[in-house]
This record gives sequence, C-alpha cells and structure tokens, in this order.
Amino acid sequence: MSIEVGSFDPHTAPESDLREYHRIRVAEGDPDDLDYERLVTRMRHPMPGLGPAEFRLVRVAGEVVGVVYTRYPEAPNDHMALCEVVVHPDHRRRGIGTQVLRTLLPDFRARGRRTVEAWLVVEDSPGDRWAKWLGFRTARSIARLGLDFADADRSLWHVDPPAGYELVRWTGTTPDDLVESTARARGAIHDAPTGDTEFREPEWTAQRVRETEAEYRDGGVEQRVVAAVRDGEVVGLTEVIRLPSRPDRFYQGYTAVLGAHRGRRIGLWLKGDMLRWLAEDPTAARITTATESENHHMIRVNRELGWHDLPTDLVLAHDVAALAERLGG
Repeated sequence: MSIEVGSFDPHTAPESDLREYHRIRVAEGDPDDLDYERLVTRMRHPMPGLGPAEFRLVRVAGEVVGVVYTRYPEAPNDHMALCEVVVHPDHRRRGIGTQVLRTLLPDFRARGRRTVEAWLVVEDSPGDRWAKWLGFRTARSIARLGLDFADADRSLWHVDPPAGYELVRWTGTTPDDLVESTARARGAIHDAPTGDTEFREPEWTAQRVRETEAEYRDGGVEQRVVAAVRDGEVVGLTEVIRLPSRPDRFYQGYTAVLGAHRGRRIGLWLKGDMLRWLAEDPTAARITTATESENHHMIRVNRELGWHDLPTDLVLAHDVAALAERLGG
C-alpha cells in the first residue's frame, strides 16, 4: 500500500484540500470541527503559544484517508513536537496511521525534537488505544470542565472580596504600571501540577508579557484578564481568551496567585468576577477549561462556580528515538 503524506498551507491551499481536511475531521466526530468555515479560520489562526503549525493530508491511491496536525514549540520546549494523526474510521486498522508516524520521524529528528506528545486525546478512544499499542505513555490526565452561560447559576459567581485587595480588569494590553507585577504573578503557575509532560511554562518577564499580547493581537485573539491588586501590584490573576474561529466560546487560560496571598479565596473571587464580566457579552455561550487531574484545588474552585465535568482527555508521550526503533523508521 502506497501512502502519500503531503503538507499544505491553509492560507493558500485550494478549497478542495481544505474540504478534504474538514471531511476527515467531521468523520472523527470532533464537534469543534463540524462547521467548515470555523475550522478553516482555526487552521489559519491556530492557538497561540505553541510554535509553528503544520497541516498534512494523507492519501492512499489518490484518496484522502487521513490528516496530520503538528506544532513545533519554541524554547523552553524546543525539544518537543506536538502531533495529531487522524485516520478516517473507514480506513483504520490497516497500518495507515503507523506508516504516517514513520514518515514524520525524519522531520522530528531534523528539527531536534526528542519527544513527541499528543494532546487532548480522549481517554479510551481509538486514538488512545492505538497510541498505547505503539508504546506511548500517559504523561498527563486532563480534567475538562465547561460552563454554559444560559443555564448557569449566576449567584455562585458573587464571592466576598478579601480585605485589602481590589480587582482590575483589562482586555489585550496590561497597564504599564502593572506589567512587571503581572509577570511575577504569572510565574506563580510554575508550582501547579503538570503530571509527567515535558512541556514547561516559560519564565515570565515583562517583555514576554508584551510579546504574548502581541502574538494574540496578530492572531486575532481576544484576551481578557482580571487581576487582584494589593498596594499597587498584581498578586493574582485569571485570564481567558477567545479565538476568531469560535466567537461564541471563551477558553480559560492562566489562573495564578502568589504563594504569600493564597488561602484567601482570591482565585475563586477572580474567576467569579471573570464569569460576571463574560456574561455581559450577549455573544458568549460557553467557556471551557482543561486542568491537570491532580490539581484538586482548582477543580474544586471551578465546580464551586458551577462548572460541569466533560470527558477526560490525556496527554500521551513517546521518546522519538524509541519510537523510531519501535517503527523501524
């Protein structure tokens, strides 16, 4: 069986290629990919912060039977490749996905990528079972939660403010007088559980805050932040983003509180205020979050605010050299 794996640029690809990519995604059953226009927008404006995105179509005898989505993170994660291989259900169990992975290995090695991870794999799905058969290990278990604004109990979002703190909101650009302390507050995320993934959060500086904001603007991403401020400095914050491909949905980003200010329910207060702010937007239908399953505190905070559980996702990982030995590639 001859398999062809060809890359394409979603900005310049013919509509026929984009339609084929969409067809495979629809067959996979991903609800985020059912709308063609929304999927194309997402491809052209992928989630920021994970490095360059690449897309491939998999053909057998000229027929598109699968797709590949890869990301190549920058430092401190430039030893990693993030990869998703999807084969149409009618063509599975024929070795196609395994052969596709084999063809990707030279590219991983040429880029200096020593580890490959697959993110947001639904637990016990066909993809999970196939990856485990290839020797992928579970590096993280992700508790996913969602909240639908139309059905939410908004009374849960009113949290008594801790004494001595004030809330500050902004969209897109951190106020100049808060950018240094915002970087320090973002750094508080480093002691959050991350399982066994090799992906590491960056060291936050004022410059990185500004660079991240610029990347969001360039990608058409809306970023909202609610910060807890004491004595003129940010000591905690929560962040959400909205992608141009899903104007009806927000995605939870960072929530972090400096160690010296924990134990005062600041995280709950911040997230409750964020939900009240988002609910003022008539176009906002839902917000979702992905939290390390061992982060029991944050999961409890989310549930206290009315979030509901969604299916558990996994991060699966493999050493590239070991995978090459396993596949003979």
